[in-house]
Amino acid sequence: MVPVVGICGASGSGKTTLVERLLPLLRERGLKVGVVKHHGHGGPVATPAEWQGKDSQRLAAAGANRVALAHAGGVWLEAPGLAGAGPRALSARLMAGLDMVIAEGFKSAGIPKIEVVAPDAAPILPTGGRLIALARRGGHGTEAGLPVIDCDDPQGVVEFLLSQVSPASPPPEKVTVLLDGQELPVNAFVSAMLSGMLRGFVSSLKGGEDAGRIEVRLG
Repeated sequence: MVPVVGICGASGSGKTTLVERLLPLLRERGLKVGVVKHHGHGGPVATPAEWQGKDSQRLAAAGANRVALAHAGGVWLEAPGLAGAGPRALSARLMAGLDMVIAEGFKSAGIPKIEVVAPDAAPILPTGGRLIALARRGGHGTEAGLPVIDCDDPQGVVEFLLSQVSPASPPPEKVTVLLDGQELPVNAFVSAMLSGMLRGFVSSLKGGEDAGRIEVRLG
């Protein structure tokens, strides 16, 4: 099952901003990440113009359990059968094949959650699941018995997140390549290839069976 972690908090606390900053960093780790956002303001979500008056809308109104419409901005999904479903059920049905799903909102869902707290605001300490941390601007230390992480440090939030929630496919090791002292960019595919090749080679050497950090220097 795809692991699900929640980013929750009061309205205006900065949940969406934090998720936006986490996604590219998780992608750099080679992870495929989905997002399930809770629409909690009442009424239906506004549909794209392409949806209005089309056959897809008519099919949904006629009782189809799920209708997908591909348009310039992506895919709009109408799935009446999933109305009221929690983030785990939504992820299982809609996010199969991904490494992780971030559920924004869903304060009372039974999933591990990070609560984003606005400056000078008190946490709401949502129920359900397991609250694993609070995230504040410039946050550090502990509060209400929970670790406080700095939401202005998305890299640090990613490190904390991955220490608490294991992706379906573990991210590849970080591989650093230096050329005359200058670091070269290495994408996730090359990192996975190099780390696998080097660890395989080192493990065949005497004493290299349980290698941790590996350094190779040429010249």
